[in-house]
Amino acid sequence: MVVADGAVADVGSPDEVAARRPGLPVEDLGDVVLLPGFVDTHAHLEWSLAGGLAPGDEGFGRWLGALLERIGALPPGHHAAAARLGALRSLQAGTTTVADSGPTGAAAGALTALGLRGIVHLEVFGAAPGDVPARMAALATRLAAAEDAAGSRVSVGVSPHAPYSAGPALWDALARADDVARRPWATHLAESPDEERVLERGDGPIADALAGLGVPPARWPAPPGTSPVARLAAHGALRPGLVVAHAVRLGTADPGLLAAAGVGVAHCPRSNVHLRCGRMPLAALRAAGVPLGLGTDSPASGGGHDLRAEARACALVQGADGGETPSPRLLVELLTSGGADVLGRADLGRLVPGARADLVAVRPPPEALPGDPHAAVLDRRAAVVHVWVDGAPVLRDGRPAALDPDEVETAAAEARRALC
Repeated sequence: MVVADGAVADVGSPDEVAARRPGLPVEDLGDVVLLPGFVDTHAHLEWSLAGGLAPGDEGFGRWLGALLERIGALPPGHHAAAARLGALRSLQAGTTTVADSGPTGAAAGALTALGLRGIVHLEVFGAAPGDVPARMAALATRLAAAEDAAGSRVSVGVSPHAPYSAGPALWDALARADDVARRPWATHLAESPDEERVLERGDGPIADALAGLGVPPARWPAPPGTSPVARLAAHGALRPGLVVAHAVRLGTADPGLLAAAGVGVAHCPRSNVHLRCGRMPLAALRAAGVPLGLGTDSPASGGGHDLRAEARACALVQGADGGETPSPRLLVELLTSGGADVLGRADLGRLVPGARADLVAVRPPPEALPGDPHAAVLDRRAAVVHVWVDGAPVLRDGRPAALDPDEVETAAAEARRALC
């Protein structure tokens, strides 16, 4: 493969490429599998230090309430330290693009410092129409601060958090604001039975969790039995390019609604298992033509910013109870081109001329090659050794090029002690 000006310029066998481009310097990476950099379609880098703070064995709503109670008053600097650790973990796992959602936008600086690519979606909450002007004013301030911290590879978007925490009036105001409407959007949708209950009846564990903040749950009026996806569709809230995280609790017509609206889905299998949300209907979404990628969510909900671990979990979850196990090839596609498609980036996730040279070199165990390279990449013994973004090395022999990992780890440990 030839890389020039930050992009893939040529691909082929060594003899073919050498004949087409004689005299080019050659770097032999040894016995590795070279892939497009992994694309994480849904992460919470600011919750990288929140693992174990809230148990998930009682379901999503109770987990949410416990987490909100624990993180209600984080000390200064916590978000930045957590985001930087999360970005480091992502890089070490071979991820080159992260779609983050968070309250402060700290991920913008963290991703930029490590040379990674990303979208930082600032989360917005608000159920009461009267609160919308203040919410929008506060968002404008946060957007400006995040953009100041973001480098050229990082864009800043918005995330109306979920239908139960961001109501129709707020979604409408966001869509009507030119500076917001043009940005990337993300949300959590159809994640759990608790979400269905709070939207249908206005009560249950999620309502209790929000009550602890003094916030009533948002309502999206619809006939009884309407799914969360159908509720948003009926109110015109689904929009092209929207990234929906989870999409576990789908009605029969919901995959078609998402596809028709141009919505992509971030599948977070480890989080779904940890919080007992259920199994995402992967086959139905693929059949409908919905763009699909994998997301790590966060350590707070059972993830760990390792997309290959999510791929292995996806295979186990989908194959349970007689389901069809995704092939290694499909899982690698979800890590790369599928995730890029979710984010609307046809120039990422592919090793073809013209694509950005975001690359990862994975060294499988010797016995895994020769054989299926997709399975070899997903082998838990395989190691990420090198990563490039725009053709520039950001990880060499497992070590970041831009930051001292020991300093990141030390700052994160101090922030974690303060949290605990």
